[in-house]
Amino acid sequence: MRWNEIGKYTSKKIDKSLELAELNERYIPKASGLKYYPLAVAKAEGSKVWDVDGNEYIDFLTSAAVYNIGHRHPKIVSAILGQVDKVLNYTMAYLYEETPVELAKCLTKITPGDFEKKVTFGFSGSDSVDSSIKAVRAYTKRRYIISFKNSYHGMTYGALSATGIIDPAVKGAIHPIKDFHLVEFPDPYRNPWNMDGYENPEELSTLALEQVEAKIKELNENVAGIIVEPIQGDAGVIIPPFSFIKGLRKLTEEYDIVFVDEEVQTGMGRTGKWWAIEHFNVVPDVIASAKALGGGMPISAVIGRSEIMESVPVPLFVFTHIGHAVNASAAIATIEVIREEELAKRAERLEKYVIKRFREMMGEYEIIGDIRGKGLLIGVDIVNDQKSRTPDKITALKICWRAWEMGLILITFGKYGNILRIAPALNIPKEDLDRGLEIIEESIKDVLTGRVPDEIVNFLRGW
Repeated sequence: MRWNEIGKYTSKKIDKSLELAELNERYIPKASGLKYYPLAVAKAEGSKVWDVDGNEYIDFLTSAAVYNIGHRHPKIVSAILGQVDKVLNYTMAYLYEETPVELAKCLTKITPGDFEKKVTFGFSGSDSVDSSIKAVRAYTKRRYIISFKNSYHGMTYGALSATGIIDPAVKGAIHPIKDFHLVEFPDPYRNPWNMDGYENPEELSTLALEQVEAKIKELNENVAGIIVEPIQGDAGVIIPPFSFIKGLRKLTEEYDIVFVDEEVQTGMGRTGKWWAIEHFNVVPDVIASAKALGGGMPISAVIGRSEIMESVPVPLFVFTHIGHAVNASAAIATIEVIREEELAKRAERLEKYVIKRFREMMGEYEIIGDIRGKGLLIGVDIVNDQKSRTPDKITALKICWRAWEMGLILITFGKYGNILRIAPALNIPKEDLDRGLEIIEESIKDVLTGRVPDEIVNFLRGW
């Protein structure tokens, strides 16, 4: 990356950020990131971020939907400091600790299902998916895992093998685990059946479920688990028909397959409920959680039926720092904040407001093809024009660039890299939310009037 050339394209003061970006290029492999612009974070508080050059930003990314309760929430900081004063951590592999046990108890109460549950811990969404895979295979004694095209489950070997959004040629470089099979996820806006899934949700759902069942039969009913994001996040906020998730649950029950609900991005109030699966009135067997769970600290959890979780042989759930006490204390505080501040309900209210604002923009700008979301997980689909629905990744990247210049952290994602990713903190002040939306509209105008040069795309790797 030739960062020294960026001065030609922006007047923003970013000298220190560029220095850090160049050091990053020198010491950290490119496979460790999908960089968008030279923003080197120095400080964060609430819904704001400051870079090393002193520039202030409103945060619509929240570190990839991690900071549902905002950056450095006082209750999280207090919980961390309180735990640090006692013990950082002592491995649960050999002894007992109070904090992770308390967290496990909390998680069994806020997850769907009135059956007995047990919880194991890790550090990222990826390892929560891996632990889910261990559990379903141990419980069913079967081999195969079904997941969905354009899904994102993580980068550890098991999670990557289940992930559908990574180019097979890219995955092939590291020889992913076999016995993982991908099927179509019913995208109402763009799907291989070329139907309008908003107009015909039941037909779309039926076609997708038929493919799932056909795959189960093809695999001689030797399927251990089906892993699904109830709302596909990195695919571009793809919300399936209600009947699809209900029908998928029915299939897992008919064929004695474990239903794994992957809530790494959609959980912890992000979609207007504790868990996105609750929008579909479905109770899963296993839930995988991470990202926002720790309020910014690295922790994941798998919450499942006791008989499923207990089927895993000792010591196959062991990590040295499993249930890390500091991280677990932060997670308990995060649950308390979401409950006390009623952040899931606030996300539900703000969803209507934000989508209304984007629909107004959609009426003004032909490049907005679709707006979809639940709570404050919202995707804005950037296209060549509304009739063709052709994804326009270049324009989407240019909008993000201009938004960064104007003080908004905004990136793209999606299976075509053309979706604006709207994921602010659930407690973002209304004035920050409004200003962020204004910046997006101003950025769209600047891109459409040619004020953002095409050359800047060379500096944005992105999805």
